[in-house]
Amino acid sequence: MSGFKYKKIVDDIIHKIAEGELKPGEKLASQREIAQYYHVNRSTVVQSLDILKSYGVLDTVEKKGVFVSQNKWNTYITSNIRWQDYIGKSLSKNNQYYIQKINELEFDDNITRLGTGELAPDLIPNRLFKEILRQDEDEKLTTNYEEPKGKLELRLEIVNYMKKKGVACDINNICVTSGALQGLKLIADGLLIPQSKIIIETPSYIHSVRTWHNIRARMTPLTIDYIRSNINHLFKAGSDYKNSIFYCIPSLHNPTQNTYTKMEKQKIINQCQKNGIPIVEDDIYADLWFGAEQPMPMKALKNSDNVLYLGSLSKTVSPGLRIGWIVADKNVIRHLADLKMQNDYGASSISQHIAAKWLRDYHDAHINNLKKKLMNKRDLFLKALTTYLSDYGEWDKPDGSFYIWFELHVSLDVKILFNEAIKENILIQPGEIYDSSATDYIRFSYSYIHENQIEESVRRLKRVMERMR
Repeated sequence: MSGFKYKKIVDDIIHKIAEGELKPGEKLASQREIAQYYHVNRSTVVQSLDILKSYGVLDTVEKKGVFVSQNKWNTYITSNIRWQDYIGKSLSKNNQYYIQKINELEFDDNITRLGTGELAPDLIPNRLFKEILRQDEDEKLTTNYEEPKGKLELRLEIVNYMKKKGVACDINNICVTSGALQGLKLIADGLLIPQSKIIIETPSYIHSVRTWHNIRARMTPLTIDYIRSNINHLFKAGSDYKNSIFYCIPSLHNPTQNTYTKMEKQKIINQCQKNGIPIVEDDIYADLWFGAEQPMPMKALKNSDNVLYLGSLSKTVSPGLRIGWIVADKNVIRHLADLKMQNDYGASSISQHIAAKWLRDYHDAHINNLKKKLMNKRDLFLKALTTYLSDYGEWDKPDGSFYIWFELHVSLDVKILFNEAIKENILIQPGEIYDSSATDYIRFSYSYIHENQIEESVRRLKRVMERMR
């Protein structure tokens, strides 16, 4: 489906409302009539209307139809400030319909979440967090701002943690962040300019967040298959890569679960060095490798001073702890730490205190236990897929982390499937979130759903698919 077509409908309807051609409370034409007017198919109309509903522009009245909102959009267009102009032209665009709907429904207790990429509440060690705080009753606990690069005690523990991964660094190579997402934001704000090229793998998690869409730098996607097939000549000779970066998740990639070999990682490093391109290595899943020997990060390989390493406790310990870090050249860290202080004065001092003790005393045992639980949930999910959805698509067995990248082999409109599944209180994550061309993919996750819900939820999803065929 062409993004241009549905965007044209969205923009045109907003324009008609702004100009008074469509008035608050007015009923829209039928989907069939709208499709004929714009010369598109009905699925494009459905997507356009859903986006406008998520903006608050339109409302659905059951059994009556779709109407121009009389509430918040009406207040926007009747004031002297034309808020729709700001919304339409802002560099920080609204997330696409899927993301907004997922963000809304993930807080609904009645929804079964088949795609959520975070630990289930029973996998988060809240009891141990309390134990850490109880142990420190006699210690002086400070809640003042920490220094720009982060709490010294925590950075010392991150140095030890990184050493286990084969990365040699010191406290001045580390900037503590409020999760890895803030690390991405700091890199965007601190290192990129409008002339930059942001070279990314696709599909990619980076498409599901707007962190790097607030600058006018050009995104240059390379498919993972292309990268692996052209590992010796990724970049075109004579191209200008000045001020550009290469973002990748080289171990347990989200969403595909791809892991480059050590040789592939080294070749990517060497080619980026040759072209003067820094690498942003997102390594937040590597601790969840199910095999005996964890993949070596790029930052541990030769010639890797151009690598900015992102780590985090959000996927392995707790998303609410909001602790991540960047490991990079000392001058880069100094610059990013200064920028961080201008933004939020640093991550929570209490979270940094807990994280320091956590990495020192608890992390290794927790990871070993967590991996066993995740492997069990993975196997249950794979069994359910084999039982119920093997006629509908295929997938690879994950080597770690949370995700199953499911490729549909039947003709189903995933947008309709997404909405029909919601009616059954099932929430899935369409592949289009991670790549606009991945319209035949679904990203499943076994990390959040309870073990006892897996089989029944996949069976119910199959019933939805059956109705659509």
